Amino acid sequence: MSKRHSSQGFYLPDFTVFSRIVLAIGGSYGVAVLTDLVFLSLPMETISAIYWGQIASIVVCAVMIILVFSLRRLWLAWTMVAGIAAILGMICYTTI
Repeated sequence: MSKRHSSQGFYLPDFTVFSRIVLAIGGSYGVAVLTDLVFLSLPMETISAIYWGQIASIVVCAVMIILVFSLRRLWLAWTMVAGIAAILGMICYTTI
């Protein structure tokens, strides 16, 4: 893959870099919110579910960012994030 440069000599990143950044920001936030909501469906006190959900969502957000940038194929990263979000979304939909 050849590196593209602008007329001023700056490096122009590919579409894949922008796509991974968007996926890391948006996808990790979405999965973290769904993780937080899943904790509300657990049989525990509401305040404990909120606290543990917030802690888990921070961990999940960091793991998702690492996952997005560690996978070699961009389509696999999008598929993994969409699949995890779909599973968490179905759990939230059925239990809450």
